[in-house]
Amino acid sequence: MEVSYNLRYQKSNFSNRVIIDKEGEIIIYGKGFRLKGKGAGDKGELINFSEVKEFYHKDDKIIFITFTKDKYVLSDALTLFDQLLLDIYKARNEFLMDALFMKSGKLKAEFEGNFERLSKFAKLINKGHAKIKLYEKSLLIVPETQDAFAVHFDFVSFYEFDELDYFLKIITDDGNTLIVSQLGNDYELFQEKMDALLGGMYETIVNDGLKQAFQEFHAGVLLKLAYKMKNGKGVSLKEMRKIDKDLAKRIEEFIFENSNLKEFSKDLTPSDDSYIYFGISRDEAVKGSFIRWILYVMPDKNLVAFSILPRWMECGNKNIDAGKPCEMYFYKIIMEQGVPSEKYEDKIREINQALVVLNFAKDPCYKDKRELKHSPYQYAIRKLPYLRILRKSFVGKISAGDVKEFQKQANDVFSKAKLQ
Repeated sequence: MEVSYNLRYQKSNFSNRVIIDKEGEIIIYGKGFRLKGKGAGDKGELINFSEVKEFYHKDDKIIFITFTKDKYVLSDALTLFDQLLLDIYKARNEFLMDALFMKSGKLKAEFEGNFERLSKFAKLINKGHAKIKLYEKSLLIVPETQDAFAVHFDFVSFYEFDELDYFLKIITDDGNTLIVSQLGNDYELFQEKMDALLGGMYETIVNDGLKQAFQEFHAGVLLKLAYKMKNGKGVSLKEMRKIDKDLAKRIEEFIFENSNLKEFSKDLTPSDDSYIYFGISRDEAVKGSFIRWILYVMPDKNLVAFSILPRWMECGNKNIDAGKPCEMYFYKIIMEQGVPSEKYEDKIREINQALVVLNFAKDPCYKDKRELKHSPYQYAIRKLPYLRILRKSFVGKISAGDVKEFQKQANDVFSKAKLQ
């Protein structure tokens, strides 16, 4: 995609002083655009979408602000303004879908309809007409002149089709609501595809994952676990015991086998099984391997910690990560008021979202943004709300090869997180 429009553009700095004001053109590319003045000698300015912090339009103007606090106002596109808006949002949304990890699996179907998104307080976030893209594990809303966004099926707590008024209602784990309507003649096909994708997701989790690891358990029991854990979300030991006590015991053994983390972390392992979480997911990178991780809630220390255990290849009985030290990542339970024991669930949700959506990559959960400058997570760490909050609450990382060193580093982290 490469299109251009004549317009006027103005650039001002963080103190609102205008430093460029000229007639020229915008040339839109796949991952950004170039603004340049009239005349062959004007090279212009190339702006990547990854540099844009805020982007919106008002009346006949397009306004955006970069992360370096430069402000641009595009105007005077005249009769071509509407088409300019469509083209620039089309390119921007293609960028957003990749940069914010919205696509999960293969594209399965595409529809058109209306959407309405509400916060957990029933406040309207946005609404409009959009393309509705169904991937194997996510639903994407791609409006014509608004930013695209996604709902990952792993974080859908409830969904239903209203057969009377022909709409889909989705409620996510964080309490937000999405309503998809006005699908016209495609409503029944859309419903069929959605049901097939969600049903197929659970079938795949059980048959291609959990059944391989826990062959001795009935598929019905594993399906109950799949509804809770989906593609690797952490589930509390307490919830697992409600499903099946023997399964919960076997999962704990499976998580810690071939790892000495249980011994290393015994002094900080919570005694309350509602504060211990386990997650299991098929490892897409290594055939026959599982991703296993734990999460501990430590309200008395104002901390939540997680660890992704060494990968173990079931086929061939091979420890892929043999020799690597035990690692654990610690995060403060941030709150304006109250006590940590009442506020930790948001932190668990942030960790679950970050790990599952980013395919269990640890770097974006804690590394300095300068270290991630050229990584695929560069834009995500700036724009995904749950990831930004999680990173802001990071306290420290333990990486130790023996119990004594592990405990020493843990004590250092505890002192940093202590409530004042």
